Amino acid sequence: MAAQASSPRIAIIGAGLSGLCMAIKLREAGFSDFTLYEKAETVGGTWRDNRYPGVACDVPSHLYSYSFAPKADWTKVFSPGAEIQTYIEAVTKKYNLAPHIRFGSELKSARFDAGWQLEFADGQKATADFLIGAMGGLHIPATPAFDGAEDFQGTSFHTARWRTDHDLTGKRVAVIGTAASALQLIPEIVDKVAHLDIYQRTPNWVLPRPDRAYGDTAKARFARFPFLEKLHRFRIYCLFEMRFPLFRRNGFFARRSEQMALKHLEAQVADPDLRARLTPDYPVGCKRILASDAYFPALQHPNADLITEGISHVTADGIVCTSGTLRPVDTIIYATGFKPFAMNDGVSIQGRGGQTMADFFAHGGIRAHKTVSYPGFPNYFSLLGPNSGLGHNSIILIIEAQVKYVLQAIHAARQAGAKTLEPKAEAMAAFDQAIQADLKDTVWAGHCKSWYQGADGRIYTLWPRGTVSFRKALRRFDRENYLFR
Repeated sequence: MAAQASSPRIAIIGAGLSGLCMAIKLREAGFSDFTLYEKAETVGGTWRDNRYPGVACDVPSHLYSYSFAPKADWTKVFSPGAEIQTYIEAVTKKYNLAPHIRFGSELKSARFDAGWQLEFADGQKATADFLIGAMGGLHIPATPAFDGAEDFQGTSFHTARWRTDHDLTGKRVAVIGTAASALQLIPEIVDKVAHLDIYQRTPNWVLPRPDRAYGDTAKARFARFPFLEKLHRFRIYCLFEMRFPLFRRNGFFARRSEQMALKHLEAQVADPDLRARLTPDYPVGCKRILASDAYFPALQHPNADLITEGISHVTADGIVCTSGTLRPVDTIIYATGFKPFAMNDGVSIQGRGGQTMADFFAHGGIRAHKTVSYPGFPNYFSLLGPNSGLGHNSIILIIEAQVKYVLQAIHAARQAGAKTLEPKAEAMAAFDQAIQADLKDTVWAGHCKSWYQGADGRIYTLWPRGTVSFRKALRRFDRENYLFR
């Protein structure tokens, strides 16, 4: 499509996978006046920030990449984080996005006043006709506020803020948390440290990880015959999509998954007491399902201790458990995840009439129309917004569906000769009610405490069905549910 006259000014906040995808598709659609504002000094988002030892994706590489930008030479089925970051940088270069990116631009406020007025931490200001939030749902680390943590004289940090200048060799280290990042980190450091304390609040369901390296023959075949790479990607997609009935509380899939996890645990952990402490008491799928062949062996390393009692407080030289036992440590690593959808932390998004996004979420819950738009916030869209997360497949599928929907919305506004568009409040409410009703039939509803849920038990993070359902819901821009002005 040729470039359109008087192309609207479009601001994209964030240069991770979702923001870059939006930029690429804007350019392909003929839009030229768009800018990605990135708070860091390079692209990548999650894969730029998370550099802890062992970081990798839990979705196979050929599926965790853009459908329009395949990579024939992934080294492994589950690529390490550094390779994904290299892929992101290569895509940025391939589509010549660098001229559109403003690095070191951390958004502090966005206010709608006949257009979006943007202010950044360094004092710069900008305006835009359309504002697209691509900050990600999980980018602000969640660090527990233990009493005395500020008095700790050793070194402490979150896995997403890894200290590359801090050598763990010979140190007494405590890892707090045993979910996804800890599962990858612990096997990488257990041989280096003098002693490793692993604090587990809740055990996780852990399945075998079918990882392997791609040989040179496979890479050459994918490069020479792109359709084979597409078939390989589609096969992976189908295998992952077939897991979804588990989350709808399908008895057969639940039993099968639980049997696989218990068999994996029994095969790797001989001690019945340790096995008992590592066996979840909630339905499989209620929390994020993890995969590792190295985690259970690492827990049984001679210099590792799994601690299942709670933390009372932190002292200058260690951690005190609820039993009163002081365990001396030199380094505390928080593998405690992220604040879900903390898009209001440190940034104010103010819509029509002065309403902030924080107020909008506080009165009625975190919700959006079609997961991307909000009544009262004209010309504003968010990628990976409320209820767009997945528990079973690649988030790239969601990103690409949302980007297509947002493009349709921008085109619809221009075709209507409208300066603004926003969803009708009743349309958003109906969409949200349907989502919440559907979520009641999933394993995530009320069966365990997880980051999927808010304090009130409301699930605002996940899509209640498979990716086919999501793409169908966003395939057509529903202009009848929008107000054009």
